[in-house]
Amino acid sequence: MNLTGKTILITGGRRVGAKLALQLARRGANVALSYFKSRARIEAVAAEVRTLGVRCEAFAADLRNPLDAERLVEQTVAGFGSVDALVNMASEFHATPFDQLTPQDFDDNIASNLKAPYFAAVAAARAMRRQPVEGGLQGKIVNFADWAVDRPYKNFLPYLIAKGGVATMTRALAVELAPTIAVNAIAPAMIDPPPDLTADDIEAIRQASPLKRVGTPDDANNLVLYLLEGTDFVTGAIYRVDGGRFLGTDE
Repeated sequence: MNLTGKTILITGGRRVGAKLALQLARRGANVALSYFKSRARIEAVAAEVRTLGVRCEAFAADLRNPLDAERLVEQTVAGFGSVDALVNMASEFHATPFDQLTPQDFDDNIASNLKAPYFAAVAAARAMRRQPVEGGLQGKIVNFADWAVDRPYKNFLPYLIAKGGVATMTRALAVELAPTIAVNAIAPAMIDPPPDLTADDIEAIRQASPLKRVGTPDDANNLVLYLLEGTDFVTGAIYRVDGGRFLGTDE
């Protein structure tokens, strides 16, 4: 897919998504961003993207609500003329130790980390299927799962269950939407560590990786760009971006 003039919808653009939006803009793509609680941050990202000479708008949406997901896609199509790709980044990540689990922990994680990307993907795919076929495709979807779905760690049970659903959703959607919409997922380990992590936390993550470093936004975003513009012959794939942590060589 040639990204020049295309419209890419990104859910969750505070940190990694913000940098992806700028990378897409430098390739000539227009960008739609969604926000729920981070309006000021996302609108600031949109303003920065517009300085690169492309169009960018930020839309409010609680993607846990299917009507909001549909409205987000409708606003994107109305404002830009199409939605050529969806990058499903929005996610919540909180520790939930087993002895402290409540039913609400499960409901919250399923809502934020599975229902939201599902509703966004379904709404986007329906819009894409109304678009002309270009080069054999009507659009692309890239979801964000988690490397630990296949090698779980402790204290994140509801989160990992939800992200496991994202992995299954990716494969199932790839079948449902073939042959004109490609659906893939990226399963990162820690990239762009959140500010609440201590130096010791970050060092432990670094030591657990065979490549002995923590991932950067570019490590994930470069793969997103490959899936969007570098190939039209991949669907149903889930790519780990984990520095080798899945190999289980940490001591």
